[in-house]
Amino acid sequence: MTNQIFKTPKESMFSGKAQFLVAMPSLKSPIFSNAVILMAEYNKSGSLGFIINLPTGTKVNDALKLMNLEHTHPLDIPILFGGPVQTDFFWVIHSTDFSAESTIKVHDQFYLSSAQDIMPVLSDISCPEIFYAGVGYSGWGAQQLDREIEEGSWWLGEFDVDLLFNVKMSERWNEAFKSLGADPEHLIDRTDPMDPTIN
Repeated sequence: MTNQIFKTPKESMFSGKAQFLVAMPSLKSPIFSNAVILMAEYNKSGSLGFIINLPTGTKVNDALKLMNLEHTHPLDIPILFGGPVQTDFFWVIHSTDFSAESTIKVHDQFYLSSAQDIMPVLSDISCPEIFYAGVGYSGWGAQQLDREIEEGSWWLGEFDVDLLFNVKMSERWNEAFKSLGADPEHLIDRTDPMDPTIN
């Protein structure tokens, strides 16, 4: 487990307007199909995000039991699969009353930190409210994501906080499109060579 991905200039981490990526129907990736990704970094140097609608089937309580870690806060919350990069990295989305060296201030209502920084305070009054946890992340090199957006693989929009707190994971992809003013049922996969509408 490492904090390597978080070593970026602090002043570039928080604009107060988080963004998210929505996978277009034309994206036929087994990992990113129907993915909704919370973006933590999006700039000329590269991009970093976390899938927020792909649960692993394990909850934080279960993981802490395996690690023999005690906690005094209710942690019956799902562990998400954030992406295929560095899958041994354990991260936490939490309330804004906690900040550490690894913390990314993604939104004015929640931050994201390495679980390594959260674990020591799990039984302490200073422990923040934990909303989600996850493993791995999604990353793109310089201008790579820009090209994929131009090719129609992704739709980039301003993050709707309701997606994280008030929408079921199974419904987040559909709701993300609606928040962008689109209906996924009416979108046509323009990359399908068998689509009779292309010619």
